[in-house]
Amino acid sequence: MKKIVKLCLSLLVAASLIGCSSKPAEPKTDGAEGTANPSSGIKVAIVLSTGGLGDKNFNDMSYDGLKQAEADFGITFDYVEPASASDFEAAHRQFADSGNYDLIIGLASDQEDAIKAVATDYPDQKFSLVDSSLEFPNVSTVSTKWQEQTFLCGVYAGLATLSDMPNANADNVVGVILGMDNPNLRKGVIGYEAGVRYVNPDAKIIEAVVGNFNDANKGKEIAMSMYNQGADFIQHIAGASGLGVFTAAKEANRYAFGVGGNQNAIEPDYIAATSIRNVNEMVYNEVKSLVEGTWQEGLKVSGLKEDAVGYSNENSNVVPTEEIATAIEEIKAKIQSGELVICETAEELDAWVQANQYNK
Repeated sequence: MKKIVKLCLSLLVAASLIGCSSKPAEPKTDGAEGTANPSSGIKVAIVLSTGGLGDKNFNDMSYDGLKQAEADFGITFDYVEPASASDFEAAHRQFADSGNYDLIIGLASDQEDAIKAVATDYPDQKFSLVDSSLEFPNVSTVSTKWQEQTFLCGVYAGLATLSDMPNANADNVVGVILGMDNPNLRKGVIGYEAGVRYVNPDAKIIEAVVGNFNDANKGKEIAMSMYNQGADFIQHIAGASGLGVFTAAKEANRYAFGVGGNQNAIEPDYIAATSIRNVNEMVYNEVKSLVEGTWQEGLKVSGLKEDAVGYSNENSNVVPTEEIATAIEEIKAKIQSGELVICETAEELDAWVQANQYNK
């Protein structure tokens, strides 16, 4: 009886989503006309983050990973673009209820509760969660070291704000903007701040949260406020809201850092570098393991050593000084070798900075 009640509730919620959501909650196919190996028979579903497709970031990279898996393995996939976080559980449950999917993929830690709830009711359904630290039965969680992803852009900002680069100033202020404040992204903030203070302990770092991954106007407004307070470099960790940071950088004649896939070409004269994370490969590898029969539940974490995250100024017209470029490469090598281990929490940051300072 409990299962019947849960099923009825699920169908009612799904129906309300389809009727009321500002974005379609009905699963959508990838739109491909054919596949390289349709005989594989494997079908995958993905619940995207609230920014939806077109964010030039997390969602687009995840979709690209599935498209590559479609081309290489002949899998098919459906996706849904939830309008809000409250839609996550209904979307996962709708896919699980159908019984049609070999794997259901979720994105980011804000889908943890939804996946735990649905995975509990469907213990035989495989779930993958990208960018989280969840450990839960029948869930494969793929995570990266956010603190390592943003650290090198922090190093860049900490050195460049003191430099004579054309759009830098003498205020020794930099910024970082989050889309939503969740534990994984907060590690990205700490990594950036640690990078700045590792090379420039006196720098002032301004933080802000947009409250949405899909509000470029607010992202721009916050960034302009930071630039007006003296910031000359801003790292965004804000999904599609980060596109507004790039617009602000151009208008203020200052610099920004991208995140995720290489975003430098969006505004190559103002985006100095990108804190790289290969989400497309993470999603692709989850499907690959399914195809090869090696998929396993559990938490897998990777970082700079595994080239899962990194730093890139490719496609940027902003040229760091030789001193900055050399420092970034030296510090990267220290992290990869294990000589430099970056803190993960705000509580550790001050003590970590005191114990770790870059010696040129």
